[in-house]
Amino acid sequence: MISRAFSQVLGKGYKSPLDLFVHASAVVGFGSNMPRHLHHLLRQPDPADGFPPKQHPLQNNNRGAPPTCTFESNWTLQHSFSTAKNSNDTLDYIMSFEQRFATLRSIGNCVNECELSLLLKDKTAPICYVWCDPSPWMHITQGILMTINVNKMIKAGCKVKILMADWFAQMDNKIGFIAGGVLSKVHPIGLYNVETWKATGMDLDGVEFVWLSDLISRNADEYWPLAMDIARKSNPSAIKSWLRVYSTINTRGHGSISPYRMRDFTAAEIFYPCLQSACILFQKADIWLLGQDQSGAHMLARNFCTHMAMENKPIALFSNMPCNLLEHPERWAVDDPNWAIFMEDDEEDIISKISDGFCPPESAEGNPCLDYIKYIVLPRFGKFEVVQMGDNGGSKTFVNMEEFTSDYESGVLHPSDVKQALAKAINMMLEPVRDHFRSCAEAKRLVEEIESSLLLQDFYSGQW
Repeated sequence: MISRAFSQVLGKGYKSPLDLFVHASAVVGFGSNMPRHLHHLLRQPDPADGFPPKQHPLQNNNRGAPPTCTFESNWTLQHSFSTAKNSNDTLDYIMSFEQRFATLRSIGNCVNECELSLLLKDKTAPICYVWCDPSPWMHITQGILMTINVNKMIKAGCKVKILMADWFAQMDNKIGFIAGGVLSKVHPIGLYNVETWKATGMDLDGVEFVWLSDLISRNADEYWPLAMDIARKSNPSAIKSWLRVYSTINTRGHGSISPYRMRDFTAAEIFYPCLQSACILFQKADIWLLGQDQSGAHMLARNFCTHMAMENKPIALFSNMPCNLLEHPERWAVDDPNWAIFMEDDEEDIISKISDGFCPPESAEGNPCLDYIKYIVLPRFGKFEVVQMGDNGGSKTFVNMEEFTSDYESGVLHPSDVKQALAKAINMMLEPVRDHFRSCAEAKRLVEEIESSLLLQDFYSGQW
């Protein structure tokens, strides 16, 4: 009922004009069917489901014990996260420069590797900001891959700060609808994201959480003049070009034909990347971890630095992201959830999505199933086991993507065997998350609060 009411209020195929530069892992809400999936998190497992015991072997959180509920959710206590301990002061070992550089580069693309190299030689503990738009629809890249990348940064000696961009999330019409236009109601969504990271094994002792709304409120006299200055010195034609390019990236999960390529942009849409660029320059960060679709805002910030003859330009890493599971996205409904894996998906959802996913035989190029193995499964587990059926019976374990790709392209591995192994691996990854939201009172409370906000908005909008 919640899902049906939600789609009736927003309309099928709805897309917010301000989603263009939202982090790719947050924009996935279009198609994730949030209320149904959040409900799955709270569903008690049935013996027929075949779920493993509570003490899952992969639910170790680096210490062999299930995650515990230790976060303070009282918003009055410095927004819950501002005093998080940073573990970089007690690193177990010191990585060499080459190891630190290779670790950070494995996260994704870097605009200027020379700048990153010089930074790491100059600073042993650079400050890294990770952009996160709080979202009730967590793509697996925002859940699992974010955890992998943050842990890599901590391992490389970075002081990691996750910027909870609640102020931007509120401007997203779909999330703003859930929050009822009240900024404080975006905060439970951010807390829900943190509970998910806790269950995935993110090293939260090495992370400081920063809420953007606090920073802007306390430093409005600095932020807003900077945003206006960026807007004055930026080329509107260049901004429109970036919007058209990156709207296509964002919509690859919602159809490949973007409506933003067929019309002009509003003033708000053009100003939006200027606001994000101001946030990038506003923070005292050495490195940013951004989504691929935020490349435009990052380049806007770098161009502004060039125009102002500023010596230090922002350095950014752009996280990898698996491509669309669907072979022909343009043929599917805009809000179809089958284009990707979400953190709230249950076991049956994942088996169905992977089974229907595009996985051309003997072809690794543009193969989304292989993307999930490369970017998520291998970095998470360090290995990938495929059980082969038929004449090539038996199992084979791969520890690197090169070996796996070679076997797949040669035809040794059949797509159906790979899909079964991939679905099993992803379900093993997400089972600790399901257990956490079934057993942790605080996690369950946050899910229920988000769902109740949605129900309340449905009631007042006449869609009850």
